[in-house]
Amino acid sequence: MSKRLGSRLREHAQETFPPDAQKGLRRFTMREAADLLRINQNTFRHHVSNLEGFPEGILEGGNRRSFSAEEMVEAQRVLLETGRIKPDEHPHRRAGEACQVVTIFNLKGGSAKTSTVAHVGQLLGLRGYRVLLIDLDSQASLTNLFGVTPELDPDMPTSYDLIRSEGPLPASDIIRKTNFPTVDLIPASMDIMEYEFEVALSFRHGATTFHSRIREALEPVLDRYDVVIFDTPPQLNFSVISALFASTGVLIPLNASMLDVMSLASFLGMASNLMGVVEAHAPEHGLNFVRVLITRYENTDGPQVQISSLLRTVLGDAVLPAEFLKSTAVGDAANTQQSIFEVEPRDVNRRTYERAIESVSRVTDEVEREILKAWGRSHGA
Repeated sequence: MSKRLGSRLREHAQETFPPDAQKGLRRFTMREAADLLRINQNTFRHHVSNLEGFPEGILEGGNRRSFSAEEMVEAQRVLLETGRIKPDEHPHRRAGEACQVVTIFNLKGGSAKTSTVAHVGQLLGLRGYRVLLIDLDSQASLTNLFGVTPELDPDMPTSYDLIRSEGPLPASDIIRKTNFPTVDLIPASMDIMEYEFEVALSFRHGATTFHSRIREALEPVLDRYDVVIFDTPPQLNFSVISALFASTGVLIPLNASMLDVMSLASFLGMASNLMGVVEAHAPEHGLNFVRVLITRYENTDGPQVQISSLLRTVLGDAVLPAEFLKSTAVGDAANTQQSIFEVEPRDVNRRTYERAIESVSRVTDEVEREILKAWGRSHGA
């Protein structure tokens, strides 16, 4: 069964994304571009016609103008250089502002960790942040979502090569460009499981430095990015501990069910003990935020509404105000190895699509607010 299924999946991957092919990204309407750049649509239209150097996009269907993600990056640069936006309104961090490193983690499987990482990371990228996504899950779902298939290329370096005990590679040799111009990826493969055995064996020789491996490996490249986000497996293993040690924030995706809440209680106790160990090794290390994100949420489901209310009553502001709604648009997009930002809106029910986009935007607003707060910027997302 494994051979048959594996063979068919490899064929499908080669048909969908041949080894020499690159995943594309759709163009965005003027309205979408203006919203992503936080500009009034009339103002955006005025810049297109009158501001020198501002991208003009292309006309489609005679009167509909569209823009690529690269053109939106260029538009943001022109707006900054011409003083149309203030420096503290530009998403790139400035001197004295540390790269924000966020681990998305929960011991419970099926909590939408990968979907959260992909959609929040991509939207931050579309808003102009320089983002690095790092896949630490041996299932490599995030990696596959970007059309990257390490199993088809045995020489492709992955996150394991970043932290392996013998001859780790520099992060710059592992980072891959994606179809989002401001989003890079460190892919994963099954090899990442080898790290767990290596660390366990190293304890025999008294080694205790595994927790700092990822932080040290990323240090040479952090100046390229504003935000780094880890996608993690549903286990508190050595690579996850190392990611937490490297992080400035933690986001815990959680389904609004009693079983998941019970699991969360156990996880928080374990995480508390873990952070105590981290602080013992590095007293200066701290987290700017730890937040819970309710995922796969249906506001018409009575039990979910009750559990959500319970969480907010008990944990207060630790629970993000926005929920990641359950959406057929997100699920259908994933089935074709796409995110909601990659599908053509005309191919999806408009109302379903808009609800999904609004949900992802609200969640990303909250994460962005935490980033800006950590940088000491006063304005909200």
